[in-house]
Amino acid sequence: MSTDDKKPVRKTMFDSYATSEIIKSHRVLNTPSEFARGNLFYVQEVGYLKSLKSHTSRREHLSSYLFFTVLSGSGQFTYCGRQHTLHANDCIFIDCNRPYSHCSSESDPWELMWVHFNGSQASCYYSFYESILPHAVFHTELQSDFITTLQTVIQLQKINDLRSEFLISKLLTDLLTLCITRNDSPSSQESTEKLEQVRDYLDIHFAEKISLDSLAEEFYISKFYLSREFKKYYGVTIGDYLRTRRVTHAKELLRFTDKPIDEIAGLCGIPDSNYFSKMFRKSEGYSASEYRKKW
Repeated sequence: MSTDDKKPVRKTMFDSYATSEIIKSHRVLNTPSEFARGNLFYVQEVGYLKSLKSHTSRREHLSSYLFFTVLSGSGQFTYCGRQHTLHANDCIFIDCNRPYSHCSSESDPWELMWVHFNGSQASCYYSFYESILPHAVFHTELQSDFITTLQTVIQLQKINDLRSEFLISKLLTDLLTLCITRNDSPSSQESTEKLEQVRDYLDIHFAEKISLDSLAEEFYISKFYLSREFKKYYGVTIGDYLRTRRVTHAKELLRFTDKPIDEIAGLCGIPDSNYFSKMFRKSEGYSASEYRKKW
C-alpha cells in the first residue's frame, strides 16, 4: 500500500462567498460521512444571505429540511400554497419535499441565516413540530439563540471531521428543540395560568374519571379551546397526558408494592383490567407483570 493510499478521504465541503447585483452571500456546502448520514443530523448547506434586489427562489421535491431566520428587512414566503409576509425575528422550518418559494421585498431587502439539513430522525422531529405549529412560520424573541447556533455550525462545518459532525448534530438538535419548545403560546398570562391549573388538576386527579367536558366545566373554559391550547403549550393531548400519568403511577406501584395488577389498574383510574393491560403494553413494550419482573 502506498503512502497516498493511507491518507483519509476528505468529505466534500465547499465554502463560497458570492456577490452579484442580486445577493451577497456566504454559504458552506457539505457532503456528510456515511456514519453521519445514517445516524446523525447533518448539514447539507448553511449560510448567510443579504438580498440586494428582489428575486424569487422556488423549490420542491428536495430531500432536505430548511430552517431560516430573518435578521432584518422583509419578504414573502409561500409554503404549500399558503403565503406569509416575514419580518425581522420571523423564522421558518419546513420539509423541502413540499413546494415552497421566497422573495425579498424590493423596498426593504431582507437578510437571512439558514441551514439545509437532514438526518435519520429529521422526519420524526418535523412531524411533531408540524402537529404543534402547522403553518411553518413563527416569530421569536430568542433570535440570538438561533443565530449563535447557526454561526457555530458554520465554524464547525469548516473543520469538517467526524468530531465536528457529532458537535453539529448536537447543535441541530438544539436548534430543533428551540423550534419545538419555544414558549410563544398561548398569548396571555391568564391563559398560561389556566393551562397550568388544568395540568396540576390532572396530576392530582388522574385516578378519577376525567373527560374533556368535565374539565371544561371545572375551569369555565371552552373544551375546544382547552384541547387546542393544551396541545400547543405542552406538546401532547390531554388524553395522552392522562395516559402517561396513569402508566407512570402504575410503574411505581408495580415496583414498590405487592399489590395485584387488577388492583393497580383501578388505583390508576382504569377499572377495566384488559384495557389497562393493552395500554401498559403499548406504552412500555411488554406486560405489567413482565415490567414487575424486569425492574
